[in-house]
Amino acid sequence: MAGYNKFKGFLVERGIRQQEIADLLGMNRTRVNLILNGQQGKDFKVHEVNKICEYLNISADKYFFNQKVSI
Repeated sequence: MAGYNKFKGFLVERGIRQQEIADLLGMNRTRVNLILNGQQGKDFKVHEVNKICEYLNISADKYFFNQKVSI
């Protein structure tokens, strides 16, 4: 995963801070930042994505999963 640019853009547009996401998930802001930027092989777990999407009322497919398929 190369980070979550689309989701980061959503957070900025809505004025949602990374700390709010960290608090929601019970992790520190630094870890959320590493995940959002695709650093050190970090990624959200499926249950964390589900929790974020439910909290923000957004689609996981739109912000977290790349649906492009090579043929």
